[in-house]
Amino acid sequence: MHTIPAPVLTDFAARIFHAAGVPAAVADQVAASLVASNLAGHDSHGVVRVMQYLGAVERGETDARATPAVTHETPVMAVIDARRSFGQVAASFAIRTAIAKARDAGIAAVTLYNSSHVGRLGEWVEMAAAQGMIGLAFCNGGRSGGIVAPYGGAARRLGTNPIAAAVPLADRPPFVLDFATSAVAEGKVRVARNSGKEIPTGWVLDKEGNPTTNPADLYEGGMLVPAAGHKGYSLALLVDLLGGMLTGGGSAPQAGTMQSNGVLFIVLAISAFRTPDEFSTEAGAMVERIKSTPPAPGFSAVLLPGEPEQQSAAQRSANGVPLDDGTWAQLVAEAERLGVEVPG
Repeated sequence: MHTIPAPVLTDFAARIFHAAGVPAAVADQVAASLVASNLAGHDSHGVVRVMQYLGAVERGETDARATPAVTHETPVMAVIDARRSFGQVAASFAIRTAIAKARDAGIAAVTLYNSSHVGRLGEWVEMAAAQGMIGLAFCNGGRSGGIVAPYGGAARRLGTNPIAAAVPLADRPPFVLDFATSAVAEGKVRVARNSGKEIPTGWVLDKEGNPTTNPADLYEGGMLVPAAGHKGYSLALLVDLLGGMLTGGGSAPQAGTMQSNGVLFIVLAISAFRTPDEFSTEAGAMVERIKSTPPAPGFSAVLLPGEPEQQSAAQRSANGVPLDDGTWAQLVAEAERLGVEVPG
C-alpha cells in the first residue's frame, strides 16, 4: 500500500496525461477529478482509471483535444455532442449549461452523448447543489454488450448505469446520492483485482453464470449482477432509456451502438417552486430528525447520503490517498514508459 498526498498524486496523474499528448488544461482537469474521487473514498473512479483513459486516447476512442458542442437548444433544454472528448470535460460543460438555463427558466434538461467515461457522476450534480439548485443525473455506462446481467439472466446485457442526485441543505453539506444500478461499480472489482483480494459473494457471476468471489472472473467473460435483484435491474433499464435512447448515445444491449457514456442531466432551481428559505427550513428539520435516529447495534451513527464521502475526503486530505500496490505499479509503469518522473 502506498499513501500519497492528494496534491502530489494530482500532479503526477496530470503529468502522465500531458506526456501522453493530452493538453495541459485538460490533463489538469481530468487528474483533479480522478483524485477527487479517491479523496471521496471511491477508488473505483480514481487514478485506477488513468490506464483505461490512456488506452482510450491511444486507440482513438477519446479525442484529448476535442471540445463538446451544443447541437440543439431551447431556453430549457440542450443537446450536447461531446465529440469524443474526455468525459470530465464534457460532463462539466453539460452541467454548467443546465445550471445556467435553470437559473433563467427554473428548470433545465441537458442530454450528453458521444462522451468518454464521465468519472464519478456525483461530482457533476454536486456542482448544481453548490449553486443552491437540485441536480439529477442518469448515466448509461460502458460499451456495447454491457457488463451486467439482467435479473434472472446469465449473460452480459446492461451497463452499470449509475444515477446521482444532489440537494443543497442549509448549514451542512448537500445530500448526495450516487450509485451504480449494478450490485457494485465495475471499478471496485478492478481495485480488488489489483489488490489481490477476493470480492463478496453477490457481486459477480463467472462466465458460466455461477457466483464467484474471484474478481478476475469478471474480466474473463463474467458479469456483474443488478443491485437489489429486480429493483436494480428495473432502474438499469430506465437509465438506458434516459441516458442512452433519449440522448441518442446508444445503449449497451444494442451491439455496436456505444463506446462509453450518455447522460441526462436535470437541474431544478428551488426558487422556481418555493422560497429557498422555506425549503431549507423543512429539509433541515427532516434531516435532523433522520440524524437523531438511535443507531442500530454495530453502527455508531445514522449517516446521510454523501456523509461517508465527506468524511473520507477530510481524512484523506489530511493523511494522504492510499493506493493499492497493483494500481501504484501500473501508474509507475505508465510514467516510466512516457518518461515522467515518479514522485519519491
